[in-house]
Amino acid sequence: MTISDDSQSEVNKSDIEFPPKTSDDFFRRGLKSAQLGILDKAVSDFEEAAWLDPHNHEIQFNLGTAYLSMGDFEQAINNFTKAIELKPGVADIHGNRAVAHAAIGQDADSEKDFDEAVRLGAPPDGLGVVIDYVKDKHRNPS
Repeated sequence: MTISDDSQSEVNKSDIEFPPKTSDDFFRRGLKSAQLGILDKAVSDFEEAAWLDPHNHEIQFNLGTAYLSMGDFEQAINNFTKAIELKPGVADIHGNRAVAHAAIGQDADSEKDFDEAVRLGAPPDGLGVVIDYVKDKHRNPS
């Protein structure tokens, strides 16, 4: 038996309706919402998870990533910075913060984070393409 895409979407949406009680519950529901593209709900759940577990770098990273996807670059930078304070040495956090800095024209900060992300193992070509795209969008908004 095969589930149609519409039915599968309904199944996935129902997976995120359970009433969360713990930081992990909110975090998992936030991840599911982000996967479904429901970013405002993801942010809400990640914020609740962060309130319950303020020292979890994964929550801060995913919260920052959700804000980055929504275009709230300053808040994304705040969350990535908190994630770095909690767990230094993670390439993805520095890479995403580099993208957020580039999006608001903070090129020196972006370059610093880019260099650190690459030093920690991020692929320079892939990250560079994303940053160049974001810089172009910042300079030439449509």
